[in-house]
Formats: sequence, C-alpha cells, structure tokens
Amino acid sequence: MIAGLTVKRGVRAVFHKAGGLRVVRWMNRKGLRILMYHRFSDAAALDRQCRHIRENYAPVSLAQVSSWLRSGDPLPPNSMAVTVDDGYRDFAEVAYPVFLAWHIPVTVYLVSDFLDGTLWLWVDRVKFAFLHSPLGRFRAEFLAEGVLDFPLDTHGQRLAAAREICEALKRQPDEIRLAALASLPEWLKIGIPPSPPPADAPLAWEDVRRMAGGVASFGAHTRTHPVLARISGGDEIEREIAGSKARIEEMLEQPVDHFCYPNGGPGDITPQCVEVVRRAGFRTAVTTLPGLNYATGDGFLLRRIGVEPGLDPLYFRQCAAAFRV
Repeated sequence: MIAGLTVKRGVRAVFHKAGGLRVVRWMNRKGLRILMYHRFSDAAALDRQCRHIRENYAPVSLAQVSSWLRSGDPLPPNSMAVTVDDGYRDFAEVAYPVFLAWHIPVTVYLVSDFLDGTLWLWVDRVKFAFLHSPLGRFRAEFLAEGVLDFPLDTHGQRLAAAREICEALKRQPDEIRLAALASLPEWLKIGIPPSPPPADAPLAWEDVRRMAGGVASFGAHTRTHPVLARISGGDEIEREIAGSKARIEEMLEQPVDHFCYPNGGPGDITPQCVEVVRRAGFRTAVTTLPGLNYATGDGFLLRRIGVEPGLDPLYFRQCAAAFRV
C-alpha cells in the first residue's frame, strides 16, 4: 500500500510539473467548481489552499451562482464556490479568519438543532460511544445486513467499528437509526453526555451573526441531520427542511436561500425531498455528487468536490481543477 501511494505521488508530481493542471483548468473553465469542506484543524494548510484558489480560480458566492442559474448572468472562467457542512465551532476558530483574509466567499450549512444545543451530531455520538466503551468486543445484531462483530482492542478498531456502524445506519429506515442511537449507551455500557466535547462542539449563534456580515453566508442543513430518503413521512421531511430554514432565519433575521442534503449521495435524495426544498423557498441545493456544474444543470442538485485542509497539496490542486473527482 505504501509503495502504491508513493507511485501515485510520483505520477502526480510529474503531471503537475508538465503543466497538466493548466490544461485541465482551461478545458474545465466554463464549469463551476463547488468545494465541500467539513472540519478544520490546520489554519496554515487552509491558508496555502486559499492562496492556490486566489491565484488560479475566480471565487464566487452562492448568490452569484443562483443568479447565474436563474438569469444566465455569466460567471467568470474557472469560477469556484466554497461550502462547509454541519456548522462545527472550528469554522469560526480556524477557518473563517483565513477565508476572510483571502476575501473568499464561503457558505456554511447549519444543522439548526445542533446550534440550538438540543443535540450533537449523531455520527459523533456513535464515535464517542465506541471510543469510550469499556467493552472489548461488540456484536451488532439489529441491522438488516446481518450480524456485525467488532473487536475493540485498539483505538483504530474502535474508530473502524464506529464508521461501519454509521454507514450501516445511514442505509436503514430512519426509525431504526433513531432506535439504535437511543439503545447505543446500553449496548456499549457507556454514558453519553448531553453536550458534545469541545472538539465536536457547534458554532454559537452569536458567532454566526458576527460572521454573516463578512465573507460568510449561512444555509440550512436540516434540523437534525437525518438521511432524508430514509424518512417515511412527508411531514417529517418538511419539518427537517423547512424547519431548519425558519430557525436559521429567525436567529439571523435575514433570508436563508441555500440548502445542503445530509449525506447527499444518489440514494439519499428523492424527488419528494427536492420538491420540498423548492417549495420551502430555497434558491439552490447541493449534493455530495462529484463533478462540475453548468448553467443548464439543476440548481437543486448541484455537484461538489470534497476536500479538507489536510490533503496532500498536489492532490488538493488536482481536486480543485476537477480532475478525476
């Protein structure tokens, strides 16, 4: 595996030195790139990425994107929008000062109940439970795919078990996911505190209001971050989508025009979900489907490119160019 990574890095370096990315950028110059971030721990690495964005792309806001999609107002060549999912506190502490320094517009999609302090994101709860459980092994017998058996001897095994359980729960009907989350403390013999630890804490509403006057704008990412396609009731889908919009608008006292589907893959979004988003009054919605966006595309199924500050610099540049993403 290490040898394979070394070969990939070598090929990537040769491609970059040969000017391959300049060709890719020119070929993709009419497409809109939307970057997708989640967490931030390294301001210096993000600063290097922002320098690259400013030197090679035309940063645009989602308000500009919405105008482009609706009225045909042209975007500059190699346009790029930046988005951040969930609304963790590290955006204010680490990322926002960097985006502000580089004058790069960024849209942050907020899970409204997370910011209200009534929950912490469920994937973090699962991770916490596995990392702190006193058990040395865990058998999951509540999933449709059958029994899953996890050793919990090492930190890595615990993280791997948490990831696999989360991915399995994303495929279940939402009532099964919620029941499993409620039973997790008993199954893993661990008490889960009502509030997340500082590393997984949400933004404060006062920070959101402060940043909303700068380069940051804020969109909705549902109230509790379920996979919308797994919810059986239309009223509950409406509550998650329109309810998050209403709550964020109440706290910011300004319109919320942009939405982000939780998980956001092909099987996570139904036509009903898209219709609820339209009916709620959003102007755009983003997925996790990779690729570029064009004026003829659907503004409620926008594609994004997943990145993070810790990426290998050459690989980040490749992702930003939309080369094999």
